[in-house]
Amino acid sequence: AALSKRSGGAVGGEWIDIVQHTSFVVLVIELLLRVLAEQRSFLECRWNWLDASIVLAGCVDEALTLNGIKVPGLSLVRIFRCYRLFRLLRVIQAFSALRELRRLIQMISGCVKTLFWSFFLLLFIMTAWAVLAVELIDPLVQELYDRGAWPDCERCRRSFSTVFMANITFFQTVVAGDSWG
Repeated sequence: AALSKRSGGAVGGEWIDIVQHTSFVVLVIELLLRVLAEQRSFLECRWNWLDASIVLAGCVDEALTLNGIKVPGLSLVRIFRCYRLFRLLRVIQAFSALRELRRLIQMISGCVKTLFWSFFLLLFIMTAWAVLAVELIDPLVQELYDRGAWPDCERCRRSFSTVFMANITFFQTVVAGDSWG
């Protein structure tokens, strides 16, 4: 209901509601079947706690929506809606026919750790160069600015004035490729 309301009543909003309600019903049924099958051991798995909190938040959301109650600061329910997306990964795991897709998701999730450390290494190297730039390049930039080298550039004078600004300048030119001509 929230998605179709945000689309401004555009054509096709009804199917979003149908898919959303159907997936919620499937989640509720799956959780109930798991509670019946696992009984007391259901509470031992943290994923089950997450699933139960998602279903509970969904029930609250559905009850509020059906009664026409609008709570403007109910961001917790929105956060749990986002967690429902993670549930799709568990659905993919259940289907053996989607073996290639499951393998692709496993490979992507295996790269997340490497990407994090790559970003951290890039930040470290850029910060080391930024420190050098503040010490070596900033005096030259200040001198050139005083001579009138960049009359239309307001940012040029402070581009290497601090380590943070030097990092921003390096990120814009090296990583984002901004102002290369």
